[in-house]
Amino acid sequence: MRNLLVILLVLSSVSLALAEEVKVPSLRLLYRLSLEDVSFYVRAGHQPDAFLTFSPDEKFLAVGTFLGRLLLLKAQTGEILWEKRIPEGMVKKIAFSPDGRTIYYGEQSPDGFIYAADRDTGKIKWRFRLADDLLPGEPPEKGDVYGIYRQPGCYRLKVLVNGDLLVLGLHSWYDRRQEVWRRLSRLYRLTPEGKLVWAWPKEGPAKLTLIFADADRSGRVVATVALSPSEDMPKDYPFSPNTLYILDGNGQERWRYQIPPLKPYYDRVSVWESVRVSPEGHYALVGTADGRAFIVDLMKKRVRIIALGAPIKIGGFPVAAMINYGYALKDTFYFLTGTSSLPYSLPMAIDRPAGPHPQANTLFALGPYGQIKWRFTADFRLQGIEADREGRIVAVAVGGSRRSLRKTRQFGVFVFDTRRPGGGLEKLVGYFPTEGPCFFHLAVSPQGHLVALVETPYLTEEERLVGRYQILVLKLLER
Repeated sequence: MRNLLVILLVLSSVSLALAEEVKVPSLRLLYRLSLEDVSFYVRAGHQPDAFLTFSPDEKFLAVGTFLGRLLLLKAQTGEILWEKRIPEGMVKKIAFSPDGRTIYYGEQSPDGFIYAADRDTGKIKWRFRLADDLLPGEPPEKGDVYGIYRQPGCYRLKVLVNGDLLVLGLHSWYDRRQEVWRRLSRLYRLTPEGKLVWAWPKEGPAKLTLIFADADRSGRVVATVALSPSEDMPKDYPFSPNTLYILDGNGQERWRYQIPPLKPYYDRVSVWESVRVSPEGHYALVGTADGRAFIVDLMKKRVRIIALGAPIKIGGFPVAAMINYGYALKDTFYFLTGTSSLPYSLPMAIDRPAGPHPQANTLFALGPYGQIKWRFTADFRLQGIEADREGRIVAVAVGGSRRSLRKTRQFGVFVFDTRRPGGGLEKLVGYFPTEGPCFFHLAVSPQGHLVALVETPYLTEEERLVGRYQILVLKLLER
């Protein structure tokens, strides 16, 4: 750990908590672009969402914000070419068509639209309404910070090599009339013209939470994990929680794997954006909040379980390092563990671990058999991972939870060149510090020349706002 601190001090040459014009080897700041005023949400304890992605030719950067703003920028300069707003919602996901001439974006709003817009003009070509399936949401009351997340939303938007779109829609809300918490989710495959190819489940939305999904580049293999059931789900329902579902390119279920809860500490499985399919469709990945990594060989239907951050006893209590993010390349699979945590089943009086999990805050690069190729560990919270098209340049954001923000004021982005020999420190080519935490959605340009991230402000113990809601675009100088 001492070596890591030395490396970071050399990279920044000043206090890493300060982001004012710090230059580091291999990374150069091209520009910053301020976004909306989100101080109300930050003071309420919330970190506002954001999403950004580069065009296939790296000339454009599309950005979506928590307050419903969509911007198209020149990637090298930050010049705003056009922008638009969606009413009563946020821009949840964005993707470019393979030729880069169409921008697709999905919202979280009472309607939950998916849009296709002309890249040059911003003119809407078509839209697809998730609420037709998932039911409309009610606009949140003024001042309701989390009301937006009870609207139908686009939780996955991936463009396949033939131009089709893989879309995941989710609506989770409390139904006051039935007095139950309802959850409706569905996967869709759309043509580039917005026509429905198939939807899964075929019979209608699943009464379960499908929080994330992925596919190989051609869309021949699709993977998703079912989590919490709707409280009105019947007992004989054909789909079950805690289950990995594998579909083919026609939306037909080919296989399912019941993920066992890690008892006695957990009675259910929790997954975030860690469901991935390798580019050629041979493997699927899942990382769970109890710290287990699952590598699924889809050809042999064999599952390998690696206990990267599984609970260990510290001070007499189990401490885990949850896996919230994953990324799949042809023969290298990435899992990202977060800060140390306690199982939710423990008494509320025990609110923090007695000590850190040894595998917390670590980027793991694994092979298909679960072998560790290399790893990188930090003293602060790593969240979100992206890579260029070939997987050479990998970027990881540094963020924070509501609790960790007040004790670990260390934020920014790590950038790795995976073709360098050696371990994580040898592959590290740059660190850029930011004043506030970085949101977990970041972007690496397809050829690996640019990295884009969104910084958000946070509230100190003295009730002072630090940092800005802004875009930062970095250029990688050494390849």
